[in-house]
Amino acid sequence: MSIQLEIDTNALSTFTDGGSDAPDQAAKFLKSIAHRDRLKVLCGLLEGEQSVAAIEQKVGASQSAISQHLGKLKDEGIVQARREGRQIFYSISDPTVLSVIEILYLRFCAEEDPAESV
Repeated sequence: MSIQLEIDTNALSTFTDGGSDAPDQAAKFLKSIAHRDRLKVLCGLLEGEQSVAAIEQKVGASQSAISQHLGKLKDEGIVQARREGRQIFYSISDPTVLSVIEILYLRFCAEEDPAESV
């Protein structure tokens, strides 16, 4: 498995030379997702918008724990919520966040392709 990313070297030097708050923003983002259950929530949302009940079932944590994790992710702008009647549905709010979670999924969760191991 190989993932190709194009990196703007000018932007990279701004990131590393201290002339930007991007490293702080990146660290804050990584800290926000750096919890086992929050990662499980986000992996579940790769399939698209989910109700709290569906997320609870996939993650296997209590409703109150899921609500706390979703609240933190929402406060950080990582997920967005939509109310429909009494239900609340969540989805990943930013395509770049979606890409990061997809990469983490491919690296840690996806089954290895048998053709690649030959």
